[in-house]
Amino acid sequence: MSQFSGTNQLTMDDKGRLAIPARLRTQIGDEYGKAIVMTLGPECIEVYPVPVFRRKAEAIPKMQDREKRTLMLRLFVGYAVECEPDAQGRVLVPPALRERKLQANDVVLVGQLDHFELWTEAEWNSATVASQPSYADAYAALNL
Repeated sequence: MSQFSGTNQLTMDDKGRLAIPARLRTQIGDEYGKAIVMTLGPECIEVYPVPVFRRKAEAIPKMQDREKRTLMLRLFVGYAVECEPDAQGRVLVPPALRERKLQANDVVLVGQLDHFELWTEAEWNSATVASQPSYADAYAALNL
């Protein structure tokens, strides 16, 4: 199974299209097919290969907590849009997601092992600076 890692600084065009780097398109396509799903995450837009999204979505109805299950269905599933890169490798970031999470064209696509996070560059920088003091403890928790 592929593991997505790294940070890619990208620019979304005025039509809301984002050019996915060729290396990542190949990595996704070789294992999962071309299509991806973009959806609303707690802090940013989350980008999944379709099979990974489906696996997560299928777990939602099994959640015991009705309130959390309903919230996940409304936000995680409700905002999900499947899309496929065009001939130039661009995907259209759905307008509803752009309005909620991407108020700028300079964005960062961050590998998260089985999916990606899509942040505005400013929010990514702010989040990483804010989390830096806790990073040493998180790293130590690996127990390696």
